[in-house]
Amino acid sequence: MRLRAYLMLVAAAGMIPGLLAAVVAVDKVREGERQAALRGLRETVRATALAVDREIQGSLGTLAALGNSEHLKTGNLRAFYDQATAVDRRPHVWTLLLDESGSQVLNTVVPFGTPAPPAAAHERVAQVLKTQRPLVSDLIVGPVTGKLLNTVYVPARANAHYVVAQVLAVDTWKLSAALPKSQTSWILGILDHNGRFIARNQRSDELVGKAARPELVAAAAASADGLIRHKTLEGIDVYDAFTHSELSGWTIAVAAPVNTIEASAWLAVGWLVAGLAMALASGAAMATVLGRKFLRGIGVASAGAVALGRGEQPVMRTTTLTEIDTLNHALADAGRLLASERLSREAAQQERADLLAGAIAAREAAQRENTVKDQFLAMLGHELRNPLAGIAGAITLLQRQRGDQAATNRYLGIIERQSGHLNHIVDDLLDVSRIASGKIDLQLTLFDLADVVVKAVDALRVTAQAADHALTITTEPAWVRADASRIDQIVNNLVANALKFSAPGGEVRLRVSVMEAHAVFEVIDSGAGIAPELMPRIFEPFVQGPGLAGRLQTGLGIGLALVKQLVSLHGGDVSARSDGAGKGSSFVVRLPRAEPPGDSGASDIGAAVAGQTARAAPPPTTKNARVLLVEDNPDARATLSHMLRDMGYAVETAADGEQALVQAARCLPELVIMDIGLPGRDGYAVAAEMRQMAQCHDTRFVALSGYGEAGQRRHAADGVFDDHVVKPAQPEVLAGTIEGQLRQRRELRHGRPNPSH
Repeated sequence: MRLRAYLMLVAAAGMIPGLLAAVVAVDKVREGERQAALRGLRETVRATALAVDREIQGSLGTLAALGNSEHLKTGNLRAFYDQATAVDRRPHVWTLLLDESGSQVLNTVVPFGTPAPPAAAHERVAQVLKTQRPLVSDLIVGPVTGKLLNTVYVPARANAHYVVAQVLAVDTWKLSAALPKSQTSWILGILDHNGRFIARNQRSDELVGKAARPELVAAAAASADGLIRHKTLEGIDVYDAFTHSELSGWTIAVAAPVNTIEASAWLAVGWLVAGLAMALASGAAMATVLGRKFLRGIGVASAGAVALGRGEQPVMRTTTLTEIDTLNHALADAGRLLASERLSREAAQQERADLLAGAIAAREAAQRENTVKDQFLAMLGHELRNPLAGIAGAITLLQRQRGDQAATNRYLGIIERQSGHLNHIVDDLLDVSRIASGKIDLQLTLFDLADVVVKAVDALRVTAQAADHALTITTEPAWVRADASRIDQIVNNLVANALKFSAPGGEVRLRVSVMEAHAVFEVIDSGAGIAPELMPRIFEPFVQGPGLAGRLQTGLGIGLALVKQLVSLHGGDVSARSDGAGKGSSFVVRLPRAEPPGDSGASDIGAAVAGQTARAAPPPTTKNARVLLVEDNPDARATLSHMLRDMGYAVETAADGEQALVQAARCLPELVIMDIGLPGRDGYAVAAEMRQMAQCHDTRFVALSGYGEAGQRRHAADGVFDDHVVKPAQPEVLAGTIEGQLRQRRELRHGRPNPSH
């Protein structure tokens, strides 16, 4: 029997069962399409409910932040009005502040101070204050605007007598965006608990505030979600899917005309029937046509096999049969196999070379990024040290005042704490870079770890951060040989971390003990805890867990990373433990234990602490010496110039390089204090040009900068400057530097004639 006859039999055998299966498939497809359309309807109503909840959740988040405003605590309603106005989304969303009686204290839709309307929300406000839970109202008429609206109420945590609320006008709900673009006939609506339309995508102006169909209202009241068939207010026969908003309890309903749902099902059936008919007709025709194609293809393949058997390269002849073409390609490729393998090896070698070049380029890019990071940290340190210079100068001036010493000391304490806080930020940022590049040195002394911990905790007790917490400490002697300032830094970072993640009224426990060859320091809190997925990364830079509810997230996320690095530098280790979120956490630092001192019983820490005690600036040995101060920051320039004049020097000031050159030519300075980071030309360029002036032939130059790295100090000493002082300049350090440079100037002048005379 020929191949064509077999093909005809195959076609016939396939057609008969195909016809039977098609009858069953048609009915299944019709029902499946209808169910798919109804599932799409349900998905649309769920998506719309999520969109409504997302809008309400946004308002809850905004109101929670406003409810914690410091302006409510202090009673500064004008500032609170401005703060609330800034987060409004006009013209459809604005903010209210209500008191316990339900009266409006302020309303951002009208100017501040506008008389309040009669109290209209007493019951809702009373419920919110009693339950301390948010409340979303049904459709109401605003007493100020007279418009239909909904209101979200949240208790104010900052002042228990207030409730903050956000008004959502009905125009807030843009329902057309929630529907598929192709379903313009669908009707979407939002109903409040009373069955009234809050929003509707069709006939909105006419029906908002009116009651929906009673069968829909009854079904929604009886079930959390569902699907019913009924007639709309327009008399259209529809399938109506509904669900409820989790945050408000409103009913979200999407109705699709029955004819659109059924039409898609019957359309699919029609296409299926047409396709089956075409398949039956083409089956018979293709059996005849394909028989001829098969015979021609087999002949081409036979000719290629014969040519390959004679050792010839088979000639490629394309047919319409993929399998025959594959066989012809295989025969042709057999003769080109060796050449193809050689080309593949060359391509692989080139690919390896490209990968190596890419790896080198990636490493160079990483090195460049590391350099940029170091430059950023240095610049950050410079920018933060400018305000520190002003603060430090103000401290010195206050110390020299005469008056109410108790008040002066109190204000000095405030300034010193803020200055210390800024210094702490700068030091932490720079320490991360120094440790990573191996540029940090430890000043090791022998001391009792318990002494450092007690002093650090005593200092923290008086801070605002620890005001609402209980700090308890248990110690025993635990001697270590370490850098006391770095250990103090470790203690402060761990305790500050515990306070930050503990709710007001919580307890933070500290313990110093000895365990075999280690001195152990533990910090235990009952705060937010650490989630299991966060624990492996808790000591990585810039990693922070979620803050406490209602408290803004603060910090740079480098404190724990810095603790781990500093502890490692001391040859110790630090670990964290927590039973999970909300169950508190504990951090344990283990340092190598040292033998206590001999009979004297004194530790090296006393000398270290004494060395850190601020000393009064020594009186100048050269009264009225001419000093030119070049500083671009106005506050730093003002305080530092006052400090220098108070020390007895004749001071002139300049804000940039051009002013400095003019002042130098006029006042003939004996010593110039130059900020390196000047606008335009930097301090190096200005000092170099000033040294070429005849008026400054024997002037001494001192660099003043926030850049505290060793490289900057070496640069300052490379012939441009005679000395270098880091901001904020301590009075005794600055005075000692000035006096030392003036003495060197006198010695040099004594040894040679003055060309100006």
